[in-house]
Amino acid sequence: MKTKILTVLTGAMLVASLSYAAPLTNLDQGETKAGYNHYNLDVSGLDVNDDSFYLEHGISPKLNLGVERNTYSVAGGSSHTTDVYAHYKLGNNLQLIVGDRNYSGGTDKVFYGVGANVNLTPRLDGYATVTTSSLADEWQTGVNYRISNQAALHVGYKSYKEDHSPTMDGFGFGVDYQF
Repeated sequence: MKTKILTVLTGAMLVASLSYAAPLTNLDQGETKAGYNHYNLDVSGLDVNDDSFYLEHGISPKLNLGVERNTYSVAGGSSHTTDVYAHYKLGNNLQLIVGDRNYSGGTDKVFYGVGANVNLTPRLDGYATVTTSSLADEWQTGVNYRISNQAALHVGYKSYKEDHSPTMDGFGFGVDYQF
């Protein structure tokens, strides 16, 4: 029984720190995007469900602001993080990322990184991001498929590693709507 409780608590602590699940987007000034993502993650054999909702807005030709709420579920518990972030466009395909991540345990960590995207076909874009903080490193890669001018589907992979902890990684999917 103690082993099960320890496993659940360890998993909850690990998932409390994973975040930034939104795929990299390239919004123009005045555009807004809302989305949902689900990732099936693995950390040392423990299954973690990561569900996130995000909202991003292009406030200028070079700057997008966003907020994202992630909920992590393991057998017997859940936790969440909330990110407030900015993407600064260095060009059509490269963005700087900076933000603040609030953990359900009450701490905050500033994170920063870089993201790149490339148009693969008229409806398919690929992307990759790398972010880091004083607590962890994370990278993501994936593709966004535009099913219309406003809606897109997302498939991706992400990996998250905290200092002195095992890696949490896995595949996910999502949908977003731009208005």
